[in-house]
Amino acid sequence: MGKVIVPQPNAKELKAFEMAGINMRAAMTEEEFIEMAINYLSSHNVLHLATCKDNEPRCTPVEYFNNGLTVHMFCEGGGKIANMHANEKVSYSIADPYNPGVDFFGASGMQVWGIANVFRKNEDSNRFREIRAYSRYLKQLEEQGLSEAADSYNFNIVTIIPHKIRRLCYREGLRNVIWKRDAQ
Repeated sequence: MGKVIVPQPNAKELKAFEMAGINMRAAMTEEEFIEMAINYLSSHNVLHLATCKDNEPRCTPVEYFNNGLTVHMFCEGGGKIANMHANEKVSYSIADPYNPGVDFFGASGMQVWGIANVFRKNEDSNRFREIRAYSRYLKQLEEQGLSEAADSYNFNIVTIIPHKIRRLCYREGLRNVIWKRDAQ
């Protein structure tokens, strides 16, 4: 499916990490990386989506949910959708709060590069229902009496399939560990 690249720290970096009680990972299997990436995606719900059209980049925070490494978003529309129709190549990032004054090595986040697919709910209601099954908030919408309202809106469904993921979490011994999907 892919390969994992684990950069190795130089002697000075290794000493700094050791002084901070950090054991850097020397290796990671693809299975370990994918499990870690899925857990990270599943523990967050907002990403910052970068799109580009006519050499004009745009970055938008968007609520998402995932099915494995694939992320899905329900979006109203706007510039990000127009950009993805023109250019399916996207990137997104997710980050934890970071306060270097409290923990210099507390940085934790993930960057993802992938291909986006966009369709409107009413264009393919079966596919929409399949994707909606992975949503984390169906029960809460029902409890708030919003299911019917949400179902009535013909929003865009965005699916991003990653081809490259980079994870940083010094406290877990990960410094820019990269997973790349094999070319298909």
